[in-house]
Amino acid sequence: MFNATRIFWGLGIVLAVILMALIDKFFINFIVFAALFYVAFEEAKKLFKLENESIIPLVLAFLIGTFSKEALLCGILALLLMLGFLVYKKAQNLNPALLYLYPSLPLFALWQLYLDNGMFAVFWLIIIVAACDSGAYFIGKFMGKTPFSQTSPNKTLEGVIGGVILAVILGSIVGLFVYDFWLCFFCSFAVAIFAVIGDLLESYFKRQAGVKDSGNLIPGHGGILDRIDALLIATFAMVTFL
Repeated sequence: MFNATRIFWGLGIVLAVILMALIDKFFINFIVFAALFYVAFEEAKKLFKLENESIIPLVLAFLIGTFSKEALLCGILALLLMLGFLVYKKAQNLNPALLYLYPSLPLFALWQLYLDNGMFAVFWLIIIVAACDSGAYFIGKFMGKTPFSQTSPNKTLEGVIGGVILAVILGSIVGLFVYDFWLCFFCSFAVAIFAVIGDLLESYFKRQAGVKDSGNLIPGHGGILDRIDALLIATFAMVTFL
């Protein structure tokens, strides 16, 4: 009934995140995040069929954003510069800018969240999203009957509602270690809602590309984008509240 490989690797990812949060060294976080950025960008290139695009402009934006503490702004500027370049060259379409919009811009937002609020905020975000995803998966398996969206046929309305409720409860509890209750409650709710949107968005991109997974890096989960899809969009809700 349950995918044992998915559960095993999911627990491994959770333990790795907890270990990172406990160590919380800037250099280690920088290296891990840079690697995450590279793998996500490479997966997106295949997803959007833009395999000739270079990551170098985004690397420069990432470095400048890190040293200036304005990662999200640098990501936005990189996107606008790419759009300007494509328009200047009178490109047949603006598709290459997709890579600067997704997953790059959300990743810049996630790094900005870390730069501004530290590892606890990132850890809290991951806990909320993981609770939403796990709740939707398990509750959907046990109780799910009503289809949620044609974009993601395996999701059920019962699972999504259960996932959001679990995310709000667990997110509120964890957030109370640093923030007040109402901020924790509303932030957890917003993050959970946008996590669902992020999951649907990735499903939409995969259906458009005609693929099941964005990659095969993580057994039972697919690629990096398959694992962090909800996190990417939910990041904007967390950045807004904090």
